[in-house]
Amino acid sequence: MRLHWQGPCLVVRTPAKLNLFLDVLGKRPDGYHELETLMVSIGLYDTLRFQSNESGRLELSLNSASPGITPFMRALLPLDERNLILKAAQMLRDHTGCTQGASIELSKSIPLQAGLGGGSSDAAATLVALNHFWKLGLPSRELHALAARLGSDVNFFIDSAPLALCHGRGEQITPEPLTQPLHFVVIKPPGGLSTREVFQALQPDRAPRGSAAIRQALHSGNLSLIGTQLHNSLEVPAGVLSEEVASALAALRRTSSVGRLMTGSGSSCFALCAHQRQAVQAAHQLRATCRGQVFVVQTAT
Repeated sequence: MRLHWQGPCLVVRTPAKLNLFLDVLGKRPDGYHELETLMVSIGLYDTLRFQSNESGRLELSLNSASPGITPFMRALLPLDERNLILKAAQMLRDHTGCTQGASIELSKSIPLQAGLGGGSSDAAATLVALNHFWKLGLPSRELHALAARLGSDVNFFIDSAPLALCHGRGEQITPEPLTQPLHFVVIKPPGGLSTREVFQALQPDRAPRGSAAIRQALHSGNLSLIGTQLHNSLEVPAGVLSEEVASALAALRRTSSVGRLMTGSGSSCFALCAHQRQAVQAAHQLRATCRGQVFVVQTAT
C-alpha cells in the first residue's frame, strides 16, 4: 500500500493478493471457519483518492475510466453503505468520535468476486488513509482490531506485508520473508463465485495439510518445489460449482508453468511461472483460448 499527496487529495494504491496455500481447518462456534493460509501481495492495484467533504458526509464515487470495470463488476459494486470502503470510514468515525467527512473516489482495477481481496484491500486502505488524513493517530494494533470486524482478509493489507501466514478467520497475521520476486499469470473468468456457497460445498471430513512445506520451499527459493506445494482446499468445491473455474485451471495446466491454483474462494486462478517472460508467453496463449480477464503480475514490494 502506497500513500502520497496530490494537492489537497491523499491518494492510495492498494494491492490485490493471491493465496499460495489455503487450508480450512474446521467450523468455529461463531459460524466462521478456522483457516490457515499463506497470502502474497501482487502488483495489481486499486486506487483511492480522499479529499475533504465540508458537509461532514462520507461519499463514495467510482471513476468511470477505471481500467478494470466491466458491466459485470459495475452491477456488483455498491456505492452506498453496503460498500466496505464506507463501512470502514464510518467504523473509524464511530471508534474515534471524529465528525469529519470525506469524498472518496475509487479507481477499480481488481476484479470483484475473484478471490483477489479487492474489497478487503480497499477497506484496509480506507482505515490507513483516513487515520492519516483526519490526523487521528491510531496505532497499528487499533487499526487491526477494526479491520478484523470488517472482514477476514482486511488485516493482511493493513501493514502491507509482501507475504504473510494468516490464521483464525484470516485476521491473525504473521509476516514471512520473501526471498525473491514471484511471477504469475492470473485468469479471472467472466463469472464470480459466492464465498458462502463455496464454503457450504466443502466436504468437512478431510485432514489438514499444514503450511510448513510450502513455507520452507518459499524460504529456499526453489520454484519447482513451491509449485508442488500450492494448495487450496476450496478449489474442489469451487470447481464443482463453476465450470469456469475448472476450465481456467485446465487452461493453466496447458501452459509452461511450475504450478497452478485457484486463489481464495475463486473464481480467479493463477499459474506460478519461472520468470516474467514465461508469464507473458502463458498470458498470450491464454488470451487466445480463454474467456475472461488475463493478468501478468509479480509480487508487490
